[in-house]
Amino acid sequence: MLTVLHRSEQLRCFGLFNGCQGRVLVSNRLRRRLVRIRAGTQELTFELYGLNGDSQLPVLRLQPQPAWRARCLMQRKLLRLHPGYDRHTLRRPFSRLWSDYNRLLARGHWPLVGYDEWIERLEQPALAADPGVAQDPLQSARVGDDRQRPRFSPGLWGESSDVTGLQISVQSLKRQVPGPFELLDPDSSSENDDPRSWLVLLQIGDRLARQALCRFAAALAQHPQALVLYADEDRITSGGRRHSPQFKPSWNPDLLYSDPHYSHCWLIRADLAQKVARRLADAAESVSLYGLALEATAACRPEQIVHLPEVLYHRADRCAECRGDSVSATTLTSFLARQGRSVEVTPRPAGGHCLHWSLPDPAPLVSVIIPTRDRSELLRGCLDSLRRTAEVHPPIEILLIDNDSSDPVSVAYLAELEARPGVRLLRRPGPFNYAALNNEAAGLARGEVLAFLNNDVEALQPGWLGTMVAQALRPEIGAVGARLLFADGTVQHAGVLLGIGGIAGHAHKYFEANAAGYQLRLQLTHQLSSVTAAVMVVRKALFQEVGGFDAARFAVNYNDVDLCLRLMARGYRNLYCPDASLIHHESRSRGAPSTPEAMAQWQQERQAMLGRWGNLLIADPHYSPHLSLVEENFSLALRPPGSIARAGGMFEAQHR
Repeated sequence: MLTVLHRSEQLRCFGLFNGCQGRVLVSNRLRRRLVRIRAGTQELTFELYGLNGDSQLPVLRLQPQPAWRARCLMQRKLLRLHPGYDRHTLRRPFSRLWSDYNRLLARGHWPLVGYDEWIERLEQPALAADPGVAQDPLQSARVGDDRQRPRFSPGLWGESSDVTGLQISVQSLKRQVPGPFELLDPDSSSENDDPRSWLVLLQIGDRLARQALCRFAAALAQHPQALVLYADEDRITSGGRRHSPQFKPSWNPDLLYSDPHYSHCWLIRADLAQKVARRLADAAESVSLYGLALEATAACRPEQIVHLPEVLYHRADRCAECRGDSVSATTLTSFLARQGRSVEVTPRPAGGHCLHWSLPDPAPLVSVIIPTRDRSELLRGCLDSLRRTAEVHPPIEILLIDNDSSDPVSVAYLAELEARPGVRLLRRPGPFNYAALNNEAAGLARGEVLAFLNNDVEALQPGWLGTMVAQALRPEIGAVGARLLFADGTVQHAGVLLGIGGIAGHAHKYFEANAAGYQLRLQLTHQLSSVTAAVMVVRKALFQEVGGFDAARFAVNYNDVDLCLRLMARGYRNLYCPDASLIHHESRSRGAPSTPEAMAQWQQERQAMLGRWGNLLIADPHYSPHLSLVEENFSLALRPPGSIARAGGMFEAQHR
């Protein structure tokens, strides 16, 4: 048991024990948590994050606990605060209790982790070690053939009357680290068709990091095919203090549609920028940063759009700035119309856009596939919610897969359902193989679209299924996942993040449902590497194209993640759809692995994931390397990648 008392001027900070076991601390309040010290450990560390002034630690104490007491303490905490626990689930294995206990204590602490420390401990040492930045300017200028040096022309936009802001922006250009590039006068446009010339977009009042152009030049040398580049950014006060970093994913067009503030740091090759400007002029559209970004990226193949995961742009604080409004919504609507897509776009109250993709007329048949075994009360709740929200559904058929139900009440309920029109009951006894059961049902489905549902989910509002189906019918889209909530209204799933605990975890787990989430992403439709099959919609033809779920390697665990990664490997985009919200009584129908056989199967399927997908599992293109692979709340990674052993799946999420 770790017991801590800290005192400081700030109310809260975050304490981290041995680099991976954390706790939010409140000044002058004694806090305790169980920590695990592995055998053979020679050194213990305890660090405080989020403090800018002096602090004191009058109490810092470690007390060994017997296993029975540790289990009792975890059970008491989980029963009191964890939405998924009741008297029945407290009998879960110690490893699962420990995993949930750690997640519970880590939830929601993103705003409390210090960005100042991150800059000092990670960014500054990385810059000092970068030869492109640290090199002597004359040596740097000789790198490569001088004739191939990129040429950057700044494009300043915003209120020209903001003289102070203009001076700040221009100064940031003059202070660039010298390197293998040329900085052109923006008025000298005679050579703007030269593929070495690039337009650097900079809003008046914002600043480029000193190393920005040097890093852009290095990126262009590595990616000669690039036409558009963008980088991470943060906010900066008038006094020069940096805060609120925006760490971005790799190219994510659906996030750009949803968020007009996807990026303010854009580089566009000059010849492409000129074509885009002419295209906007021909369409009688005013030129805006958002409009330029939409048009320029639409003219590129995905591999020609390069993301630099470095903070190279400092955005000035602006009072009452709105993250999307009717103007940006109109810009997006017009852009999509020029792409041949008629989509209604409306601003969301909290920021960003909602895109209302429409169903074709007539709407396709949707086959809703639900595996079940006993627990008739869960299945009844699921089917009743389907009926309550059916008024705006596309037409559906329901395929129930009964895997050896024996409870008399459940058997009677299934017999009743079998007699209903629009319901087909497939009786499939034998060992539980989630992937095989769903594959067989998908093969028998009559619908053009498949909707996989767990029997422990409940729909909350009409329109959720139509919204997901409309997204899934877009030809570039693979699997579509929903926002799933615990019964207390907190988030259980908002997409899957690769690498959490070594394999994958759920984004924004335990956040309040109406919270903004990291950079508003909890509320915005965007692309992720994977979504959970607890509620997943995908076109039947596409599901069959990739071979369905892998029933041989992933009978129970990870089959949904594996399916989504195979779809992504073929170029399809998997989407998180926040406008489809359902309650998920997570794993109540089956529970966590509780027998030696089930645990052995989980370990075997875990190793199969590592063997098949390897480094992708710790380098999710739709997540940032600067964010944690331990927590599911988008907190900062407090160590460089690979510097801490990842505790062997100790924090790993359950996906269904």
